[in-house]
Order: sequence, then structure tokens, then C-alpha cells
Amino acid sequence: MKNRRRDYIFLAILLVIPVTVLFLNKIKLGLDLRGGTYLVLQADGKVEFDTMDKVRDIVERRIDSLGVAEPVIQLSGDDRLIVELAGIKDPQKAIDLIGTTAKLEFKIKNNDGTYGPTLLEGSAIKNANLSQGQFGQAEVDFELNAEGVETFAKITRENRGKYLAIMLDNKEQSAPIINQEILGGRGVITTGNIEDARNLTNLLKSGALPVNIKILETRTVGPTLGAESIKQTQLAGVLALIIISIFMGIIYKIPGLIANIVLLIYGLLTMGTLSLISATLTLPGIAGLILTLGMAVDANVITFERIKDELRKGYSLNDSIEYGFKNGLPAILDGNMTTLLIAIVLFFLGTGPVKGFAVTLALGTLITLITAVFVTKIIFNFIVTTFNIKSEKLFWKVEK
Repeated sequence: MKNRRRDYIFLAILLVIPVTVLFLNKIKLGLDLRGGTYLVLQADGKVEFDTMDKVRDIVERRIDSLGVAEPVIQLSGDDRLIVELAGIKDPQKAIDLIGTTAKLEFKIKNNDGTYGPTLLEGSAIKNANLSQGQFGQAEVDFELNAEGVETFAKITRENRGKYLAIMLDNKEQSAPIINQEILGGRGVITTGNIEDARNLTNLLKSGALPVNIKILETRTVGPTLGAESIKQTQLAGVLALIIISIFMGIIYKIPGLIANIVLLIYGLLTMGTLSLISATLTLPGIAGLILTLGMAVDANVITFERIKDELRKGYSLNDSIEYGFKNGLPAILDGNMTTLLIAIVLFFLGTGPVKGFAVTLALGTLITLITAVFVTKIIFNFIVTTFNIKSEKLFWKVEK
């Protein structure tokens, strides 16, 4: 009796936790469900691994400046970066900001329109802020680091009366005349409009990319298409549950009803765990969940058939349940552990959608083991004991 009470407490806790998590924290939807932009970036030429790490960090800072919630930014291979921006309202702005190298250079502009060598680079900029000039024009105020202050003072001291061109990716942003030596390490870049100034500010704050990058692939999913995907997925999930429930009820009678209850618990645990670990749910991820739904049913079928076998041997109902779960466990473990290994391989070797599929497949497999080994047995014993079900009433018919 004490063991049964302990089992019921365990089951109650197991149910309360995911419900609480789902109430407090919604599941994140991927761009294929929510709408958004998918980008594949590639570095020009051969690059070191730590260089791509720097690229990822800079791209992440640029995306943060756009206010995109929870972007997905991951390395792919030696020279590629995958960026997923779910729910973004202005994809083109994000593409322009992410794909810009943002190499800032200070050069003397000659009278014939040509430029001298680079005297100072953007890496010397410590801070940048959006501002407005005295005539209402958009400007970017910048502040240099200690080394930059010294270099900037020397440049302005030695080039009075000349134009100092401020170049971004070899394009002139502004070219003010040097009237006097500037000692404070502060300056102003005048831009065409407020949007250009805001973008330039964000680029300077995030820093220049260490290598040039090109955009290999761009894919945008509208919010309407994402909403339609959710509806279709929900419909498929409901239909799958209905068909499985009817099948289990027809074939296994009371155990079939128990299996249906366990499936609902499985779904609750899975959604709660996805929310708890802040996983992003995508269409491939949902495919993984539906696959593990079938595995959960398969685990119950194995157990129920083992219980039938024990009843045929003449064991009592309680003994048949105990031996059925015990004898069915090896087959359940074998199948689920194999699937789990495959999911791990897919996660480490795959990218993007494949990783999403692998995460939900692995998660669903682990939860299937929990429900098959513990939850089903607890509910099975509870229903049999509470309703005083006899052996001959459990299944439709058990051949001796």
C-alpha cells in the first residue's frame, strides 16, 4: 500500500510540473511555424575556426540591435553560419545589417577625389551613439579608445585644412574638413537620414566582421503561411490521436483505454519539457514528436501482449501485470535506445531542421521510456485495483 501511495505521489508530481511550466513559459515556435527569415552566410576564402566564432558573435550583436527575440545562430561546417530570425517584421533590413562587413576607415581625401592610405580603422572606436545635428540632420557620435585618441590627434594635427573621409566598406559616409587638432578622441559622422544613422550606429557598436561574407541562401516564411502550418499540424496531431485511441480501444479494451490516457500524459510531459529547456519547435521537430508518439503506442502494445501471455499461462491478474511489464522491458529498452542513438548522431552531424528533428526525437524517446516503464504501470494498477477488474474483463478475450 505504501508503494502504491508513493507511485501516486510520483505521478501527481510528474503531471503538475509540466502543467506549471507550460502556464509560466510558452513554447518557442520556429520560423516555419511563426514566420521569419532563414539565412546561410559563407566567409570568403579559407578561414580559421576561431574567426567564424568571431563572425557569429558579431552577427549576434547586430541581430540583438534589431530587437529580434531568441534568434538561432549556429556554425555549419568550417566557413558557414546559419541564422534563423523568427517573427522579424523587416527581413531586408536584417539582411542588409547582417551581410555588411562594416569595415570603417579614416582616410585623407585628395582634391582630385582620390583617397590616401588608411590612417585609422573602426576597431579604434570604443562607443557610438545616434544623435541629431544643430540643423536637424542625423549624425553618429563616436568615441575612440586610448590608442585611437592618440592617432586621431596626430591625424588632425598633421592634416589641417584637408578633408578627412570616413569610409564604410570603401564607401564615403562623410568627409568633414579638418580645422584644428582634435584631442578628445570624439567625432561625428553625418549620414543621409535617421535610418542610415541608426544602422551605422549598430554596425559600429557590434564591430566589423573579420572577413568578408556573402549570403548563399535567403528564405522568408510569411506569418500567414506559418499560421497555416500550425493549423495543419494541429489537425494531423488530433487525427492521429483519434485513430490511435480507436485502434487501441478496439484491440485491447481496458488496457487500450489506459494507453490512451498515457498518450495524453506523454503529450503533456513532452510539451512541458520542450518549454522547460527553451527548445524551439519546428515542423521537423513536430515530425519527430509524431514518430515518438507511435513508439509510445508500440511500447504499450509490447507490454499488453506480455500480460496476455502471462494470463494464458494461468497466472493471477496481479502476477500477470507484474511479469508482463518485467518481460516487456528488454524489448522496449532495445528499441528506444537504438532510436536515441540515432537521434544523437543526427544532432551532432545535422544542421538546422535536422537538429530540430533530432532534439524532439531524443526527447520523445526518453519520455516514452518514462511513460512505458513507470506511468503505464501506475495507472494500470490504479484502474485494476480501484474498479476491481477481473482477469476475464481486462481484455476482450484471451485464448488459453
